[in-house]
Amino acid sequence: MVKDTINNMNNFGIMFHHFHDNDKHIRSQGSISGDDFRNMIFFLQKDYEIIDAAIWYDRATKNKLTPNQICLTFDDALACQYDIALKVLNELNIKAFWFIYTSIFTGILEKLEIYRHFRFSCFDSIESFYDAFFNVATTNQKIIGLDIRKEIELFNPDEYAKQFTFYTNTDKLFRYLRDCVLKEDKYNFVMDIMIQNKGYNISDNAKHLWITKKQINYLYNENHIIGLHSHTHPTLMANKTYDEQLSEYINNKNVLEEIIKDNVFAVSYPCNSYNNDTDRILNKLGIRLGFDAVMYDDKISNLHHPRKDHTYLIKEMAL
Repeated sequence: MVKDTINNMNNFGIMFHHFHDNDKHIRSQGSISGDDFRNMIFFLQKDYEIIDAAIWYDRATKNKLTPNQICLTFDDALACQYDIALKVLNELNIKAFWFIYTSIFTGILEKLEIYRHFRFSCFDSIESFYDAFFNVATTNQKIIGLDIRKEIELFNPDEYAKQFTFYTNTDKLFRYLRDCVLKEDKYNFVMDIMIQNKGYNISDNAKHLWITKKQINYLYNENHIIGLHSHTHPTLMANKTYDEQLSEYINNKNVLEEIIKDNVFAVSYPCNSYNNDTDRILNKLGIRLGFDAVMYDDKISNLHHPRKDHTYLIKEMAL
């Protein structure tokens, strides 16, 4: 992809997803507590200036960011972010970007997050979930119509998701089977068998997973920036046609703008998946600022600023 260049290459976002507490938000792979979050902010402030999202947006779109100015970002409209991280942001007077997918506000219980909650609430460890998942997938491979055993045998983790170095080899295998082999319908088939086997109640658990429209309005009125993150959060947006991507982002934009009664101008890309069609669509929709989900050293465009996953901060803080 050809990128228009901007000058500063040491300006980026920090990307957060899941948080846990001792109440309603479970501990899961990669999740952090409110204290962890606060300590990460203090750690970052030793070397960087964390600036509010609106200021970062204004300076980034005008190419006026100065060295070591960074921002904080949250993906997926998760209730744990609002309940846990927002308290710390309010305490430290920091405003962030909140990138929100919107199918959850149109009566759809988005399975990606439900499945994540299931695997961390119903299994003792991520490894035990993976063992069960691979077993159900291979046991049902004739019904699925794919040779899952062969796919597992031939999989080379060194050649998959190289940019996400915090993934274990088993993480990579799971994501490869989910996104590239089974794909949505067959992956859902496997997961729904597992959910039935465990007696997991989807509707009861879904009540605790996402923020509400009222909470999005609160964030907007408190000068946080609300941004696009697609409508249904596909894991491989780049594999969709132009029209399919257009529908994803138009629906996303329409729902968010109806909630906040204002225009939306920023985006982050689900699972870091995009292509040239994505850029054309976002330009057409008037999106002026975007964030990838990885760090890189080459020059960037205003639709593709780098972000560092908080997982890397954990490792840096331990040094």
